[in-house]
Amino acid sequence: MAGRRLSREKRRLQLLDTAMAIVRSEGADALTLARVAEEAGVTKPVAYEHFETRAGLLAALYRRVDDQQTEAATTALRARARSLEETVRILAEAYIDCVLHIGKEFGAVTAALSSIAGTEELLREGRERYAGLYLRAVERFASLPASEGMTLMLGVVGAAEALAREATAGRLSRAEAVRATERIMLGAVNAAGYAAAERETTPR
Repeated sequence: MAGRRLSREKRRLQLLDTAMAIVRSEGADALTLARVAEEAGVTKPVAYEHFETRAGLLAALYRRVDDQQTEAATTALRARARSLEETVRILAEAYIDCVLHIGKEFGAVTAALSSIAGTEELLREGRERYAGLYLRAVERFASLPASEGMTLMLGVVGAAEALAREATAGRLSRAEAVRATERIMLGAVNAAGYAAAERETTPR
């Protein structure tokens, strides 16, 4: 009866919290809508009403983490970014720290989604959204070629993902992962800006 008093949004959040707890303790393979309903103390139709399928539940978990990463970076940038170097440091710290806070669960959710047909677009959209955030942030302090900026940031996001996985697995420290992400991003931005300047000044 207590469960019925929750609003729809609070019920959804409860189900997502329950799902993430299952992934944390048992891995993504153990995640089913029936299991989430049982652990949350609701009937199976309630879980199906919110997510419809296991893929829908995994997608909701992915979007939730993606939103958390974006919000953490946006908030930090708004408060502290006053130079390209500061911006790059903030973005690197926000990404690595968010993944470390979530732990191995995000990697497990992403891997599970990758194995389901039709979810490639969701994962691509997530990477592009974060790359767009990176691009808008660095363009305040550096001029990047319009044709290359987004591609460059997608590469940076891929590197950040790989470094975050290494840190989560304990093969890199938090400081090492942040520092490497900073250097990759700053190096990529500076190199692209230098190449663009060279093209503009080279006689045709």
